[in-house]
Amino acid sequence: MAKYLVIDNGGTFIKPSLMDGEGNILEMLPKIPTNSLNTAAMAERSAGKDISIEGELDSVEKYLALLDTVYQPLKGQVDGIAMSFPGVNDAEKGYCYSGGAFLFAAGQPLGEIMTNHFGIPCTLENDGKCAVLAEYWKGALQGVQNGAVIALGTGIAGGIIVDGKIVRGRRFSAGEMSYMTNDIANPLNMASGFSSDSAMGMCMKVAYAKGLQPSEVDGFKVFELAREGDPVVMAILDKTCDEIVGQAYNMTALLDLDVVAIGGGISREPMLLEMLQKKAENLNANNPLSRYSAFYPQVHICPCTFHNEANMVGALYHHLKMQGLLK
Repeated sequence: MAKYLVIDNGGTFIKPSLMDGEGNILEMLPKIPTNSLNTAAMAERSAGKDISIEGELDSVEKYLALLDTVYQPLKGQVDGIAMSFPGVNDAEKGYCYSGGAFLFAAGQPLGEIMTNHFGIPCTLENDGKCAVLAEYWKGALQGVQNGAVIALGTGIAGGIIVDGKIVRGRRFSAGEMSYMTNDIANPLNMASGFSSDSAMGMCMKVAYAKGLQPSEVDGFKVFELAREGDPVVMAILDKTCDEIVGQAYNMTALLDLDVVAIGGGISREPMLLEMLQKKAENLNANNPLSRYSAFYPQVHICPCTFHNEANMVGALYHHLKMQGLLK
């Protein structure tokens, strides 16, 4: 049985797994902190300051050395390495134009470098596109002609399927949903960006509003407070859900989407999905434009099948396609 080392590269953790060719996770391997995401330091960098982050992965050499610790115990046991990677990349060539939190990857033919280093086929695909490919292959978008995934994580990753094909764009940046704005009149304000509605964005908003340290607030804490009826948290959550549904509606209007699947670990939270679906149903039932056309946009929201595993399943799907093992 063919086996593959599949790696989900995130700004907070690198999450490796061992998978078979059917998309089944055989073993989750220990995740590794990347130290690439330090909110305070990133804010300083955005202000033009040259701030270093202790232990940060800031070179290809450090990255390969880290992956060696994962690969060497599996050497000779795996047939390839498939990676979900942040940033804008040419997935067919394995070339990174940018690397998201992995700044060292920008301008690097990382797929080729890794193939030469490990001596087995290595591929990479954008993390948001991995999520939508996973759902299209074996998840919530199976059999769908047009669909999208909005993955709520550190930022907002995403991917779009149109006419049964992944939409990449000429510059490979199609589906980069974090760059969308919720407030076109104020696009230069980071708080107006769609990325502020990510899982991390929700946690940061709650932390500041409640006078807590960001380290004290995770998704579990947000929904614990929400279930207690905390008015501050409920107001933040309500606005966040309005904006997510609004963006899903806009994408549906533009692309005639059949369904928008919500992913990321936080999408396992029933309260979140219930709020999103109720808002979508209300919009569909009361859209004032409905009188003008029988085909006015109807936004349909569902949970992703794979949640945290989506990036790994999609990365494997891309790898198998690149190796000619899937049609």
